[in-house]
Amino acid sequence: MGWKTSLIIIENPNNFDNEIAILEAIGKSNFQFQKETTLSQGMYPGDKSISIGKYNGNIIICEDYQITTKTLENSDDFNLTIEEQKLSKLFPTSEIIQVACHSVVNYHAYSLIKNGEKIRAKVISSETPLIELGKRMIEEEKIYSKSYQKNGANFWKDETDPDEEYTEDQLMEDFAFGIAKRRLGVFLDQLEGEKLLDEVPFNKYIKGKNGFFQKILKSFSK
Repeated sequence: MGWKTSLIIIENPNNFDNEIAILEAIGKSNFQFQKETTLSQGMYPGDKSISIGKYNGNIIICEDYQITTKTLENSDDFNLTIEEQKLSKLFPTSEIIQVACHSVVNYHAYSLIKNGEKIRAKVISSETPLIELGKRMIEEEKIYSKSYQKNGANFWKDETDPDEEYTEDQLMEDFAFGIAKRRLGVFLDQLEGEKLLDEVPFNKYIKGKNGFFQKILKSFSK
């Protein structure tokens, strides 16, 4: 199965539920509610929509590569983008994880913001070299512990065929969904993730003409 997805996962210990404020933080204040959906439908909608849901004490934002592409692919330093800054203000003590992957080119990227500071970021694909900042997370270390280096790159032996080896981009699912599990508690590409993918309700938002509906909803949330 090919995977295409981009997610922002936010630790939510205080049960924050103002989705309008979240949309404003990521620059989508003119988006309006369309319908209820699921993570499996929202993780790669292809229509530039935003879907928001809750699971295991976290807020999950599916943003169709609109935010993660900007924030992850420009991870050449620890500075936060405007969207990251605003989300950090809403959740100043939370972990904020961004994860994106695209199986066509084995692209996977992720970052970790904690207490308002970016402490880890990584980007790689079959067409681009590894870029990483900060100390590796424990979830990554478990994967890297089985690797070896050759010509400055990381490789892994195929456990079923010792003569074959994997490049780092080929471990896209291991890295991307392993980092997502840090907060979600399940691997999205395994059986344990089916309930989250297909049963947990998400609210889907699409771009409106003038944000009128958002203004009305915001007035009720005060």
